[in-house]
Amino acid sequence: MRFLIALFAAAAVFLALAPGGPRAAGLARFHGLSPATGGRLLRLLPAAVCALVLLLTGAWMTALFSLPAGFLLRSVVRDALARREAQVRRDQLQEALLSLATSLKAGQSLPRALQRCAVELAQLHPGGGGLVREIEAVARDVELGTPVDEALLALRERVPLEELTALVDALVTTRRRGGNIVEVMSNVAQMVADRLAVEREIQVLTAQKRTEAAILAAIPLGIYLVVRVTNPAYLAVFHASLWGQVALGLILLIVTAGYWMAQRIASIEI
Repeated sequence: MRFLIALFAAAAVFLALAPGGPRAAGLARFHGLSPATGGRLLRLLPAAVCALVLLLTGAWMTALFSLPAGFLLRSVVRDALARREAQVRRDQLQEALLSLATSLKAGQSLPRALQRCAVELAQLHPGGGGLVREIEAVARDVELGTPVDEALLALRERVPLEELTALVDALVTTRRRGGNIVEVMSNVAQMVADRLAVEREIQVLTAQKRTEAAILAAIPLGIYLVVRVTNPAYLAVFHASLWGQVALGLILLIVTAGYWMAQRIASIEI
């Protein structure tokens, strides 16, 4: 029974950590799941880590110490998904701005430009992740009679992205008070491009530190697994005695906390 529970937990960890699937908002869209399902998977991660540790060690006290380690790991996963989601949305926002500016320069109205932008984004990103569905929703609302300003403001509320908020505020203000919409979009597009360039430079500078943190966190686990397979009796003192289980749990917690701290330090906000 314990083995089955741990096996189910392993499947949950795989779903929570696997990088496959369309890049989109959060864990749910990342795996093509509903937002509620994605949230449940993230909430399940600490318990899944605890069950996996119990399966590997057979030590209940060590598994108990792995619970806070699971919460730290969940924080790392959630932050990584949020960073990837924001980057995907900024990339797609830059593409959307280029499409909108091209359509407006050609003399098309903003509603028509939004519809064309939705079509072009859907062609570039067939998975429908990131801003694709949101732009499609705006174009659909406008086509059904919703005022453009209202649809854009609703988009701003749904997508908490700083550049998108600046774009919507500028568009709504320009439409109400008059001004050059194409120039506004060009300015926002330049701002997005500059921010993306800075973010990519930061990612390059911090990639080595992130890799080092992952390797340093994996080395103790790798050593434990090798010894566990080749010489199980050597680790018997950790599994049989209470203090041995506590020591093993503390090691796991310290390693996970170090990895979490390294990821936090390498996460530079601009």
